[in-house]
Amino acid sequence: MAQFTGTWQIDNSTGFDDYMKAIGVPDDRRQQAMQTLGDSSKMTYKISNDGNDWTFGVTTSAGSRDIKFTLGTEIDTTTLDGRPLKALYTLEGNNLTEKQTGPDFESVNVRTVDGDTMTMVMTGNGVSCTRKYKKI
Repeated sequence: MAQFTGTWQIDNSTGFDDYMKAIGVPDDRRQQAMQTLGDSSKMTYKISNDGNDWTFGVTTSAGSRDIKFTLGTEIDTTTLDGRPLKALYTLEGNNLTEKQTGPDFESVNVRTVDGDTMTMVMTGNGVSCTRKYKKI
């Protein structure tokens, strides 16, 4: 668990635009997302936990927000582009898995850490994207 805590900045990604198309992000919001969440955006995650209670602090050029959850308990939240969804986070071995279910999509996002690199593989409606973050 401790390997996930800290502040992580986006480094690079592959397939992000295709993933966003697959989960139904409209064209205008995809363009905005590429600016605020893309490789050159300096987007950060600040991850902390107290036992099974976790907080993801997400900071982008468009603002910041905290996502608070307890492992194994489904929460109501929204995508970063404002669409409602249910999310369930679990920790299995070295994988921190987030299952998102929205009105027209399902996505499974698996985070792993290797040294100072966190890799998140997001698979939504059959399309995958890999995003890598560096610990700062």
